[in-house]
Amino acid sequence: MLNTLSSCRLLFAPGSSRMTTSPPRPVFIIGAPRSGTSVMTWALGQHPDIQPMPETAWIAAEAVASLQSFRLGSERGEFSHLSNVRFPFDAFLEHKGRAIDAVVHDAFARRLMDKYGDEGRPSADQLADPEFLHIRLDPDHPKTRWVDGAPINTFYTWALARMFPDAQFLFHLRAPQGVIASLEKFDVAGGVATEHEAAVAIWTEHVRAAWNTERALGPDRVFRVDFDRLQSDPEALMGDICAFLNEPSCSECVAFLNRRLNSSGTHETDIRDTLGALAGFKEAAALYDAITATRTETAEGREAGEQYIQKRFESLSADRPLLGGRS
Repeated sequence: MLNTLSSCRLLFAPGSSRMTTSPPRPVFIIGAPRSGTSVMTWALGQHPDIQPMPETAWIAAEAVASLQSFRLGSERGEFSHLSNVRFPFDAFLEHKGRAIDAVVHDAFARRLMDKYGDEGRPSADQLADPEFLHIRLDPDHPKTRWVDGAPINTFYTWALARMFPDAQFLFHLRAPQGVIASLEKFDVAGGVATEHEAAVAIWTEHVRAAWNTERALGPDRVFRVDFDRLQSDPEALMGDICAFLNEPSCSECVAFLNRRLNSSGTHETDIRDTLGALAGFKEAAALYDAITATRTETAEGREAGEQYIQKRFESLSADRPLLGGRS
């Protein structure tokens, strides 16, 4: 046990982020898989103030656990710890967010040590090699923010927005036929090939949740990334994203996009005619048209979006076992 505990010390590599008293400001990339989410994660990770994260699931799991533990701590009114003092749920979630932020920074420091040794940073030769992904570090600009591009976070935005009140979201939107074609060929990229019908459901589920997040949180917290623009004008798009994030523009982010962006939409026009009779595709196409037709939202739309993402999160948190097998 002592060896285990001693191995859990905090590690901070040269130039890496440190825990601070300032509120965490993560960036979550939401939307359907195969919409440029991974390449954007790594492109933003070249920014001197943003660290890239491998796709996570544990942060979404922590959001679910936070809701469950708060309910457990409040279930008996004055006889429960949290409800006895009327502890606010949003404040509870913010504490959880700060704890997650500390773990993320510690994990990043450990990752740098594992990848680059005691120096904790790539060499000039490594950075010059375009065939490998490297984390750019600037000693004068520690990476105080992080970007998580795991598509699963799309369904947990109601809680994430409260765990991290200063978080911002990038909503990646790609036409359904492009995602379907890319998922069909995903095995070529090391993933699992997906049949058309399942791919339609994946697109619709993710995009509906991401759009409602955009409606609920508004333009100050959600920026829509059009896949067509990502391919056609990555430099201008990255400039707009950096401005949205209130970060300086980053030439290395643009250079990474130019090197790595995979034009995987080559099958879009080839398969579009074959999708018309596919179950769910007309609904998906109509949803895409509705989203692209509007950039502003009414008060009623914001309320509807808020209700949708809250219900979606709560549905994913239901019927999960708690301590002692309780549910």
